Amino acid sequence: MTFLAKYRMYFLRASMILLIVLSITNNNFRAYTLDITSIESLKMSIIGFVLVVFGSFGRIWASLYIEGHKTKNLITAGPFSMVRNPLYFFSLIMLLGFSLALKSIYLPLSLLLIFVIFHIPTIANEEKKLQNIHGEKFEDYVRSTPRLIPNIFKYKKPEIGEKVSVKISRINGVLIEIMGYLFIYTVIDIIYFILD
Repeated sequence: MTFLAKYRMYFLRASMILLIVLSITNNNFRAYTLDITSIESLKMSIIGFVLVVFGSFGRIWASLYIEGHKTKNLITAGPFSMVRNPLYFFSLIMLLGFSLALKSIYLPLSLLLIFVIFHIPTIANEEKKLQNIHGEKFEDYVRSTPRLIPNIFKYKKPEIGEKVSVKISRINGVLIEIMGYLFIYTVIDIIYFILD
């Protein structure tokens, strides 16, 4: 595992928090916010919140399938039947939601750049591991399933009676993380409402 892959979540969270704090507290940084009406601002807040909630539930859904199976089993049902990296896709959706809440011109580009820097190498690293472990089976999966943008027509339900074993502590961690994102989004929205 590379250094970036191992510590990516720490770097990603620290970078996001720094950008959010700068966008709220620094007048020069905030000077590049969009010139929009209060109705447009409200629409952006609502759409942003919907994206954050959608991304949050998507991350929970994907986590229930993958926890306890990170690389030892090749998961190809549920969200993994539509896209090889649903956790990263749903994280990207949440990022877009945060970008709408921040109503900035440069911030969405900065967040997207952070996403690319921290997640693309990690995706490549994880796929290399899966290739080494699962060989031809993984190659077939790669040929039939998109990497990052889901194809909903490829959705495959799990077999009836199929069970997924999960580590409760990891799912609890995902739930706490999601609650944190929703809390941060709400705080950002309130602060921007006060600043307007």
